[in-house]
Amino acid sequence: MTSFTDDMRSRGLRPESKTLDLRIVPAGARLGRLLRVSPSEPVLVADRLRLADGESMAIETVHIREAHVSGLTAADLEEHSFYELLRDRYGIVVVGGEQTIEPTVTDEDESRSLGVPLHSPAFRFERVTHSQGGEIVEFVESIYRGDRYRLVTALSIPQDPRRARRRTSSDGAGASLSTRRG
Repeated sequence: MTSFTDDMRSRGLRPESKTLDLRIVPAGARLGRLLRVSPSEPVLVADRLRLADGESMAIETVHIREAHVSGLTAADLEEHSFYELLRDRYGIVVVGGEQTIEPTVTDEDESRSLGVPLHSPAFRFERVTHSQGGEIVEFVESIYRGDRYRLVTALSIPQDPRRARRRTSSDGAGASLSTRRG
């Protein structure tokens, strides 16, 4: 598992973030379930535009218990990798999680933020991450531009089906995301 920052750097691109909104809200029922906290727990919500080499790549909304990131500012999110901040400032090490990806199209707000026409192809990501101790750290919702990404899947046929480990919920494939230039 890598951060957006690390992923873009590994592709030879310069990552950037612009904080669109930063607020604290009660978790509510849905976030409370996802983060395993009380619905009244204060949650920091950060909406960010993610860029690579100055080009919009994604809109990302991070939800995290406010108690985990006390004092976090919009500038912090623009100047540092979020996972590096979690590790270095708050002592939280993200080690894994579960992510779902589905195709979608952009709505008016997403199209405006990403600089693409209305109803452009996109990928919707939802991710829950956890720390070394197994605690849920964050819930992230993202819209990635469909013209800047493609899914790549490695396929294999297990030699002994009794020993095969399932790598996805539907088959023996593992998927990764690659970035398109231009």
